[in-house]
Order: sequence, then C-alpha cells, then structure tokens
Amino acid sequence: MSSRSTRNLRFNPASPGFSDNLYAVYEGMRRDQPLVRLGRTWILTRYGDVLNALKDKKLASDTIPRQLHGKFLTRCSELSPPLQALIYGIVLFEEGDPHRLHRQALLTLFSDSPWQDLQNLVAREADQLAEDVFKAQQFDGITDIAAPLWDRLFTQWLSLPTPVQKIVSREKRPIRLLLDPSAIDEPGMERLLRAMQNLDRVFKQLLAGDFGPYDSLFLRTLSKGYHNDPALLNERFSIDCITLLIGGSETSEALIGNLLFILTNHPQRREQVLTTPSGVREIVLETMRFESPLQMARRGVTTPLELYGRELRPGDNLLLCLGSANRDESIFERPDQFIPGRKNAQRQLGFGAGAHLCIGQTLARLQAEQMTKAMLSRLPAIYLNGHAHWQQQSLILRALASLPLSIHPVTPDIQT
Repeated sequence: MSSRSTRNLRFNPASPGFSDNLYAVYEGMRRDQPLVRLGRTWILTRYGDVLNALKDKKLASDTIPRQLHGKFLTRCSELSPPLQALIYGIVLFEEGDPHRLHRQALLTLFSDSPWQDLQNLVAREADQLAEDVFKAQQFDGITDIAAPLWDRLFTQWLSLPTPVQKIVSREKRPIRLLLDPSAIDEPGMERLLRAMQNLDRVFKQLLAGDFGPYDSLFLRTLSKGYHNDPALLNERFSIDCITLLIGGSETSEALIGNLLFILTNHPQRREQVLTTPSGVREIVLETMRFESPLQMARRGVTTPLELYGRELRPGDNLLLCLGSANRDESIFERPDQFIPGRKNAQRQLGFGAGAHLCIGQTLARLQAEQMTKAMLSRLPAIYLNGHAHWQQQSLILRALASLPLSIHPVTPDIQT
C-alpha cells in the first residue's frame, strides 16, 4: 500500500474492515503520527516507544481493574470486597513486590519435572485432536483445533470434575472481558460480574473438596510455588485459576489459529518444520511477531511525562501497539514478510516485555509447537477451504473467528 493511501487510514477499531487494514494503519502511524491521542488515551506504535513503556516501572499496569472499578461506580454500584480482591489480585494487574512474589510462585508451574509432565499432557491432547481432524478431512482450525486444545489441557491439568467443567465452559467467554474493559457494554458488565462470582465460587469449592477429594498436577505444583503454605494457597488458588483461564486461553487459541492460517499461505514452510530440528520453534516465534496474538497492552500514567513534545498527565492511559512494534521497519528487515529464523527474532514483543511479560507465553508456545508437530506429522498438507475471518470483538487480540480447512485441495464448483 502506498504512503499516500496509508495517510487516509485512521486508528478506528470500530470501523468496518479495520482488522483487514490493521498493519497499513500502523505503518502510517509509525511514520506520521507515532503518538496519537484519543480522549485520555495515548497510542504508541514505534518499537522503541512501546518497549520503553513496557519496561518503565513508573507506568501502572493496573489500568484495567481501575477502569473496570470505575465502570461499576458510574452505575452507582460498588464491587464487593471479595471481588475487588479477586480483580486486583490477578498477577497481570499487580505492581511491585506483590507482583514479583506472585509471579515467582506461578513460574513454578513451568519448571523442572512438572513442566515435563505438562509437556507430555499437551503432546497427548494435540495428537488426539490431529487424529480426529485427519478422520474428518474437513475442519475449522479454531473451533476444532485451537479452542479444544486449551479446553482439554485446562481440564486435565486441573483435573476438573464434570460440574466444574460445565461452569468453566459457560463462563470462559465473559471472563475474557477482563482483558479489554473498553469493550464492555452494560449487558457485558452484568455477564462479567456473574462470571467472576461463579468462577470464584466453584474454584473455592473445588479446593475445599465439595466435589470430592481434590488432587491435580496443577494443585501439587502450585502448592510448591507457595512453599506448601495452606493459607496462601487458599487465598490464591481461585485467583490463579481465573488468571490462567483468561490469560492462557486467549493467547494460546490466537497463536495456534494464526499459525495454522500462516501455514496454509506458506506451504513451503512444512518442509522446514519436518526437516529442521529448530523449524517448529522458529515458525512459532515468527508467528508471534508477524501476527501477534496479543496486539496491544495498556499502561497508566502516574507521574507527568513528556513524549514527542506532548504532556501526558497522571490519569492518562497508554495503549501500546505490540503488533505495530513487531512490524517496525527500523527493527525488523522486511517486516511484512514471514521469515522464520530471523537473526533478531527474539526481539519480538508478541507477549509483551519487562516485568509483566505474559506469564502464559511459555505455555502458549508449547501448545503451538506440539499442535504443529501433531498436525504436520499426520496431514499431507493443509488447505484453506473457504474464507478465514478475523474476530472483531476485541481490540486487544489478533485472532481468527473461523478458519475453514481441508487436508485436500478444494476444487471450486464449475457452473454450466
């Protein structure tokens, strides 16, 4: 797209076709408007600015719970103390030592022998899904692959009994609104409040043994992270389950779906995956850059800040465009081309950076790698069988709503 045409594009997520023109919009903003103001929100698109903001400890990461709390107050209602503790206690939104200690406990989930057990679990579920779609011949990459993999993993990892599975399945969509409060309307607010209450209740019941004696790989590992302190485990268990539900599911589903979409458009990459030991890792890493599942992150201004000659004041918000930073031509050579094995691939910001680097990125990458191996070891090739559609509900995510696929080329009907 020419420079002249990109100048006519605007950052307007509500406009039709915004997702289709997303990277052209970013390109124009990086060149002409690296800092754009919408109300009290400032939008950053250049790599250096985004990275600096992600690492700046003076910028607050709790803008989402504060915005959500504000929405409740405008309705002349107040969050109950337990719900306030739940929202502000999610590791994604914490600051300082509480965040550091909480994050350290959660990282135990992805270390040593528990991590090996989790890898085996992911591989087994990925193999079963690949076998299922091989038998079906035609399938949807989102509803038949990306979403079910996380659902199965979460259920097995936490050893969820059937009554809990049903509640998690029902409430996992509304709880995801915690990632993007700007998308919450009045009915959405009610659904989110109800989802938080129901999930908090059922996870606490699970730990208390209301569904029978409870044990799981997740529980045993998390308990070690909290130094086998039952009081701390009781306080954090429900919060951590919800954290993984909103953080792990969204990013994992988006990454897998985006990866499958790319493989259909770059069939030559299949050989790279099958013949190069590092091929799968390189393709997943480049997917994180090229079609970043987490497109944006939010930060809050707490002290006056000057940027590009503009004054940002306490109470203002920053919208950090990770997807734009990952296409910044000053950092990545030929940024609009999918090139696995880039020398600076690790510089991508697909899951953020700094102290709040997405804690679920390791798990998301594992699922994407195992699903790719399982699919390509069984299927001769993957073909697009119709039109892929990007989701329009969330500004934060770059994810497909549907991805019709086939393991055989689809011949168009010939009208006579």
